Amino acid sequence: MNIRVSIAELAVRVKPHGKVGAYLYQQLVDFNFQMGASLGWPKGEMWSLRDTPAVSVLLDDHEYGYEMKPAPRITNDMRYVHNQNERLIRWYHSIDPRFTLDDMYAKLQLQFGS
Repeated sequence: MNIRVSIAELAVRVKPHGKVGAYLYQQLVDFNFQMGASLGWPKGEMWSLRDTPAVSVLLDDHEYGYEMKPAPRITNDMRYVHNQNERLIRWYHSIDPRFTLDDMYAKLQLQFGS
């Protein structure tokens, strides 16, 4: 699961907010230039924030958007073994990306102004 955002949105809603906003935005631009020679990069005008759903769950547990399932076990040779009964994990069906992004934008603005 990932959260997609346009590069233009990040330029408008992150970059103007102090040194932190400018730094975060510049990291994205620099990474795009570094990866520019790689096949399939950059990916148009979209950026995928892959680790952000974990932050979203910390902000709001999305109490109706998950079910409890047995956690897979990882073997020594890095394979997943499913249908374990050792422990349960939350299996999220959806995360609200707008809630997460708007919270980040608001916190940047509150902390660093426009």
